[in-house]
Amino acid sequence: MGGHSGCRGLSVEGVLQSERLSRRWLRNPPFNHQLPFGGAYSSIMRRAQETASIVLSTLGVSLSGASCDLCEIHPGVTDGMSWKDVAEKFGEIDVFANPDKPIAPGAESWNQMRDRVIRFLSFVARRHAGETVLIFTHKGVVDATIEAWLNVSPRALGIGTSNTGVTTWLMQTNEHGGFAPVLISYNDSSHLEL
Repeated sequence: MGGHSGCRGLSVEGVLQSERLSRRWLRNPPFNHQLPFGGAYSSIMRRAQETASIVLSTLGVSLSGASCDLCEIHPGVTDGMSWKDVAEKFGEIDVFANPDKPIAPGAESWNQMRDRVIRFLSFVARRHAGETVLIFTHKGVVDATIEAWLNVSPRALGIGTSNTGVTTWLMQTNEHGGFAPVLISYNDSSHLEL
């Protein structure tokens, strides 16, 4: 469980995946004159910040900020434990079976994490209206957007989010001034097939 203290940064494979995304975006940048670059944000986890550094250096831009609001579920006492040890001590983790129950003492529940993430992403969307914003985050955060904005359980998708998979949202507003996010792409990991 790689939380605040358990995250060791990118593995060798993670570095290679980030370099592939970097080369992909060097050939085809994720922003243009119609949707100019507005900023790049990362979770405070070392692995997310290292990914951002590798990818953004090729694009010639830097990280605008890092926030704990873009982190995975805070794992509490399980931070740094192996998945096997967590399962033996606390049972198998299924955050969707009981989304209000924290996974362990001192941890967040799925719903707490989801609400934190959506508040932050809504803030970023308002701040950067009409701009492209790059977010370097984690599978659980992507899953939270799917659930909150599409009203679909991430389980229903049947596939998991890949490391460096690109999910793209168009943040439109409705007639009441609220967000009506449109999913443009989910888990585009074509750069990993090169």
